Amino acid sequence: LFLTGLIKLPWLAREWRFGQNLKGGHPVASYVLGVAFGFGWTPCIGPVLGAVLTLSATTAAVSSGVSLLAIYSLGLAVPFLVAAAFTGYFIRRLRTMSRLGRPLQIGTGVVLIVMGIAMITGYLSVFANWMLRAFPVLGTIG
Repeated sequence: LFLTGLIKLPWLAREWRFGQNLKGGHPVASYVLGVAFGFGWTPCIGPVLGAVLTLSATTAAVSSGVSLLAIYSLGLAVPFLVAAAFTGYFIRRLRTMSRLGRPLQIGTGVVLIVMGIAMITGYLSVFANWMLRAFPVLGTIG
C-alpha cells in the first residue's frame, strides 16, 4: 500500500541535511563531508582496521606489518580512485539513467520487504542453505 501511494506517512519522507548551503571545494564543506563519511564508515571499518593493526603489531617482522597495512590501504583507496576516474562518465549518463529511478526504487523496496519477511520467517536460512547446495563454489568464498 505504501508503494502505491494509498497510504501516506509524511514523517517517514522527512530529511534533514547539515551544511546544505556550503559551496563545493570550500574547506568547511570538505571537513563536514569527511566527518559524515567517517561517522558512517566507523562501524564498518573499525573492526577490520583493529584486526589488521593487531595482526601487524604481533608479527615478528616490521616488513610484514607494513605490507599488511599497505594492502589494507590499497583496498580502501582503489575503489575511490576508480570511482573518481569514472565520475565524468557517470555524470554524462546520469540523465539517461534518471528515468529508471522510480522503477528501481520500487524494485529495491520490494526486495527489501521480501528479505525482511524471509528473515522473520526463517526462510532466509533455508534459501542460503539451498544456494550452498546448488552452487557449492559459494562455500569457498571468504
